[in-house]
Amino acid sequence: MVQSIQITFFSGTGGVQRIADAFEREILERGLGVRGENLDYSMHNRRRQPSETTPSAAADLILLLFPLHAFDAPEPVYDWINRTSFSGRQVAVISVSGGGEAWPNTGCRDRCCRAIEEKGGRVLYERMLCMPSNWVFEVNEHAAMHLINAIPRKVKHVLDEVLAGKVRRSRARLSVLRAWVSRLEKEHAAEFPRDITVSAACNGCAVCENHCPVQNIHLQNGRPLFGAECVMCFRCIYACPAHAMQTGNFMVLKNGYDLRGVERRMQGVKLEPVEKCAAGFMWTAIRDYLLDRD
Repeated sequence: MVQSIQITFFSGTGGVQRIADAFEREILERGLGVRGENLDYSMHNRRRQPSETTPSAAADLILLLFPLHAFDAPEPVYDWINRTSFSGRQVAVISVSGGGEAWPNTGCRDRCCRAIEEKGGRVLYERMLCMPSNWVFEVNEHAAMHLINAIPRKVKHVLDEVLAGKVRRSRARLSVLRAWVSRLEKEHAAEFPRDITVSAACNGCAVCENHCPVQNIHLQNGRPLFGAECVMCFRCIYACPAHAMQTGNFMVLKNGYDLRGVERRMQGVKLEPVEKCAAGFMWTAIRDYLLDRD
């Protein structure tokens, strides 16, 4: 019986952070113990990456949450797995995407689950949760609000299944094409900052430096310099208060990504039905997710 849960998570632009917070609230409401481990090693978070780690002895279950990066888990998650001694601990793996459980997202947890099991963990449960997309495809704000509002309901359902002992594993669907695209994108992640231009609007506020989750940005003479550890989370571009960073990379949303801004603009607005605001073949998985058909 699970009495205590460790929530380990990585969040690039805030979506996974919201889901992790919702899990913590729900776990506490159920009278269970909870411990959080944020894999954000920014100066803002005042964390430094330890050389090795062991899950809390009190935790009966590790709940691992991460956003899809290149149809896979981001590298900070693999860094954590590599330095963690699981010692037979139960693990639930929750991926978060803006496209749902549809190709090429299918199989996104395969390599991560294998890595955990090779380190002695027991992955008993895996599932996809959804948040508004922060790359390539910009979701309309009605659908975005439906996704944000669905967080408590989806979190409760996951915990109901996990605490009931349900075993839920996805069939391995690691296609050659998806794996090739994933590997290529990750290999070129370090080169992503080369496409970023910093305009004269930059005032050297150091938000990008302080908030980079992998400490890849450092200010020199008041201007950001990028290292070779970028994981393409896009946080620096979206969070810049002066909007001084631009890139022509097609993956970055031209209008930015701001969940709080969406909530402010949509406050008091009657939401369109899911079938309307998430219409079309491309949004089938999101539509099924919001209508609980996933």
